[in-house]
Amino acid sequence: MDASQLKAINGSVVVVDDEKKDKTIGGIYIPEVAEQGRVLCGKVLSISPFLLENGTLKDPPIKVGDKVVYPMHAGAGSVWTDDGDRKVYRIIKWNEILAVSYEKSK
Repeated sequence: MDASQLKAINGSVVVVDDEKKDKTIGGIYIPEVAEQGRVLCGKVLSISPFLLENGTLKDPPIKVGDKVVYPMHAGAGSVWTDDGDRKVYRIIKWNEILAVSYEKSK
């Protein structure tokens, strides 16, 4: 599936995980066990408004292209890897996002 074909709906956000690092800047290898419970960073590819209780739509406080931080298990059940580009994509709810960097990722 090509991520460019995905359009978020119902208050969801499509993100692509940043590349996974298997060692630190200092050259220390990170074991897979250390990854449990950590947070991830990614880039927002698509976002949709969410419905308020009074029936109106509201835009989430993030934009396409923002770099966001979210829990490792965000979007559980909707994580997939595109074999063509070896990237991990997630469909998560906007309120699972923990932080936003408004500086555009490169």
